[in-house]
Amino acid sequence: MSQEIKTRPTARVVLLDDENRLLMLQIHDPTVTRGPNPITADFWLLVGGGVLPGETYEQAAYREVVEETGIRDVSIGRCVWTQEKLVSDPAGELQLVIGRFFVGRVASAATVSFAGHEPLEASTIVGYHWFTHDEIVTRESEETFVPPGLGALLADVLSRAAADPVSLTV
Repeated sequence: MSQEIKTRPTARVVLLDDENRLLMLQIHDPTVTRGPNPITADFWLLVGGGVLPGETYEQAAYREVVEETGIRDVSIGRCVWTQEKLVSDPAGELQLVIGRFFVGRVASAATVSFAGHEPLEASTIVGYHWFTHDEIVTRESEETFVPPGLGALLADVLSRAAADPVSLTV
């Protein structure tokens, strides 16, 4: 008997400050080392998460920024990337994640707070860093950034090269 695969819409945010530094969350999650698209347990991830019933992707993007960073003064802009990928959830069940990635803008003085984290976030998010584009390009060969190829993807966003969302491959 085949397993029914649940669909999970997600919204992620390419959260940039006034100096074009990108906020990334430092994650430690051993559950991501299994499943159809495994990665290392320690990685850097864009702010974001699941879209709730009745919520638009843009509304979810804003809510996730507030929940995961405590930053409320953020503007959510255009969708720059889309992605569909099969993953295993923490219980080991397969999910088809349908993601949209939006550019978000905040002031350079934005203070990050983890006070609004849900239990899963509190157990997996171990830190954060505001990266310059050059830092990401330099560190990509040694560390895992999600999505893969983030340096080149971010270069396109910063140059505003792509008018339409780019479909990411897994």
